Amino acid sequence: MTILCIGRATFDLGYSCPVYPVEDSKLSATHFWAGAGGSALNGAVTARALGSEVRLVTMLGRGSFADAVRGELALYDVRVEDFADKQAEVLPVSSIIVVPNDGTRTIIDQQPEQTVARALPDDMLDGISVVYCDGFMPEVAVPVAKTAREQGIAVVLDGGSWKPWTGELIGHVDHAVVSERFHPPEQGETDILDAVLALGPKVAAITRGPQPLEWSDGKQRGTITPPQVDTVDTLGAGDIFHGAFCHYLARGEGVAQALEQASAVAAESCRYYGTREWIAGA
Repeated sequence: MTILCIGRATFDLGYSCPVYPVEDSKLSATHFWAGAGGSALNGAVTARALGSEVRLVTMLGRGSFADAVRGELALYDVRVEDFADKQAEVLPVSSIIVVPNDGTRTIIDQQPEQTVARALPDDMLDGISVVYCDGFMPEVAVPVAKTAREQGIAVVLDGGSWKPWTGELIGHVDHAVVSERFHPPEQGETDILDAVLALGPKVAAITRGPQPLEWSDGKQRGTITPPQVDTVDTLGAGDIFHGAFCHYLARGEGVAQALEQASAVAAESCRYYGTREWIAGA
């Protein structure tokens, strides 16, 4: 069975610095990396590294950065389906500054216009056990999630923040795993978990970095404390968490067990720079 990952791909330029740069100054980085990024892409690489079969649906287009992303996906044995116009340069490029001593990461990127240039194939869900949506590419994610839920295929949402189209997607989601920045517009004083469950998901969970995560299925609630590690870089830890969660769900783990094991994988990734070094170290 295969995990279908739908959403964002980027090319990342990362700099680890002793302090955050002062405006109009120069600063030497202590560590640099460059490579493929984006929440759905990182999640797909994670699930594949853990042993799941994956397909990534994203927007790459043309250009040297897009070619580099394709090469990295091939290296990690991730099958990719590019829904962008093959003649358009649409891949976002991000610059990331990490300050390990402060545990912070700052991202600067751009949002090139991306238009889905392919029709959805009728067999898109054949052999799929879990659909993972990172909240981007709603033209693809919404209809696929709707059909998947109707067919009894688990749909997972990585809810980093509420987006203009999130309301169209979340009603077709089974597992909404959101960050503490995720606030539905009509939430008011309602607890985030209750507010998310009211929108349609069967399970809601909220992550808080190294702090305990909370989850609820509407009948029971639980908390899970991630392992404490010597953190070097938190970049992509949320993406890695979601990819690992999908992997363990696809293996048949219960919600609490999948969340706990995903927390362990994400924590381990924070011991390394970037979003790939943990794979070699695992």
